[in-house]
Amino acid sequence: MRNCIKKAYGYTLIELLITLSIMSILISFALPGFASMLRAVQGDTVMNSVANAYQLARSTAITERKPVVLCAKADARTCGADWTRGALVFVDPNNNRIQDDGERAMADIAPPPTGSHLSMKAALGKQYLRFMDNGMLENTAGSMLYCPPNGTARDARNIIFTRNGRLRFGSDANHDGIRENAEGQPLDCPS
Repeated sequence: MRNCIKKAYGYTLIELLITLSIMSILISFALPGFASMLRAVQGDTVMNSVANAYQLARSTAITERKPVVLCAKADARTCGADWTRGALVFVDPNNNRIQDDGERAMADIAPPPTGSHLSMKAALGKQYLRFMDNGMLENTAGSMLYCPPNGTARDARNIIFTRNGRLRFGSDANHDGIRENAEGQPLDCPS
């Protein structure tokens, strides 16, 4: 009989420390890019939820032939002015921007991430959109702006709406990395 001795294979402490050092260096290079990607995804998610609420409000107004409101939320049934608290969509035939009994709620939109900025710019400083039964907006054209926490103008997202009820996402027409508003000016996040 032969004496079989199995040789054990593994890593030395030095090899493990070198591997961990290389991994930590690679991760430190990847984190800034990952944070930027996360801000972009958050911005797209927030603006897509606002755009979906907008389209829901408009289509409901047309199909039900009743005025529908999309507004910043003050509480569970009342419109306010702070879009960072979330938003409401409901049928509002009496135009009081309060979801009264018998006025059907269409959507309750979650607030954006804490520390972010979400605002609407429309005629007379209104912080709500009222869709008439033909799908047009009662008030004039405007836009909404989103800036993530600690974000820059490169991270900003916007949607632009017209009086006839059409909606479009802001784009970077001049390819400088910053999207433009309806007037063609670069977006700017408040500090």
